[in-house]
Amino acid sequence: MKNNLRDISLLIHNKNFSEAIESLKNLDQGEKNNPNYYFLKGVSYLYLGNYNGAIEGFSQSLKLNSNNPTFYFYRGFAFSKLNKFEKTEEDYLKAISLKPNAPEFYNNLAGIYYTTGENGKAIENYIKAIELNKDLKPSISGLLNVLSQTKNINIKNSKIVLAHNNLNNINIKYSSENQIEDFEIKDLFNEINLILENNLSGLEFDKVQTYREQKVPPHCKRHKKIFNTLNFIPKHCFGCYKIQIEVDSVLELMKLYVVFDKIKLDKDNSRKCMIELRPEVSGNYKGLIFCNSIAETEIVLNQVKKILHNNFNKELNCKIKRGCSEYYPKFPSYNKLDKTAMLYDEKNKEREKIFDEKNPDFIFNKNSNPTIKGLSLFDALVFRNWLAFARLIGDNSYKEISDKIFQSKFVENQLKIKLSKN
Repeated sequence: MKNNLRDISLLIHNKNFSEAIESLKNLDQGEKNNPNYYFLKGVSYLYLGNYNGAIEGFSQSLKLNSNNPTFYFYRGFAFSKLNKFEKTEEDYLKAISLKPNAPEFYNNLAGIYYTTGENGKAIENYIKAIELNKDLKPSISGLLNVLSQTKNINIKNSKIVLAHNNLNNINIKYSSENQIEDFEIKDLFNEINLILENNLSGLEFDKVQTYREQKVPPHCKRHKKIFNTLNFIPKHCFGCYKIQIEVDSVLELMKLYVVFDKIKLDKDNSRKCMIELRPEVSGNYKGLIFCNSIAETEIVLNQVKKILHNNFNKELNCKIKRGCSEYYPKFPSYNKLDKTAMLYDEKNKEREKIFDEKNPDFIFNKNSNPTIKGLSLFDALVFRNWLAFARLIGDNSYKEISDKIFQSKFVENQLKIKLSKN
């Protein structure tokens, strides 16, 4: 049992949060009059998932020291875990007023605005965070995300925004009746790369998927958290289906991106293109179209097959699948599409309810905006990662797209992990 605040701080640093709580209880009254006593209690409760306890601890620390920006910042973060975004905003703004040069404060405030659909405010605060720390990856990633879901951005003092706007002004030529030629992809990428080189040098982005969505996928982080921690598939996922389209090269993946950007589906189904970096999941290049039933999936598949044949001048490997591929190794029958398919175990309803009560932030319905049509800076940087991946796996079609060599430490590291586990 630790008997001073310094030792308890070390416990928290080593993620021994329960022990830290017990040690705090045993300190003498003099230590308990220290605002850091309540701050450490708040931090411990925060990481134990007791958000109300965390808020109480941070509030007590603020009663003893109302000018500490860190106390406001952490309490704001605890409020955000309970979806109390007005209180979160209030605390973050107070923290910023006390310490206006902290990039993390602007980053977190931007994230709240993004969550509540206030994209303009989110962009402004992400830019401010990047001005203060140009290497702050969460802010770069957050900004690229929100830019890809925002129309008519008029901010003039950001090279990132300028590059994004110039990319979005590129006119991608497309017809659902005609084959997409190799030279068209090369010309498109050369135009993209010229904009990137003129505005941004060395900007790295650790994403490998491009999206076309009318709304954010329904709580996928929640579903995967339940699967990974409680070892069962949530109910929602039993009604999730997708069309998986496999292509043979990065050149064809770029063509599929164009199709997914331009294609018109009756229900405007969400779709994405990706390179496959997940261990124990086969394939290299994929496109996915998401549907809500097998019947809907079959209708969409019939529609896209004809278009894909026209655009690629060959039959692509298209298949209907259920939910996330990560579920298949543990539950093989989940991916069956006939009467032998796995059914949801109703006994897990109560377990889901308990999970949601403990994790309200996982079930908040984000007020998101649709992905914009046409190119975004998000897309352009993902393309570079695709080309880096192609070179690493020996897919020489990247040379048909660009004569430049692109590298990605993220892709390289993820590919090493995948190959070591396969």
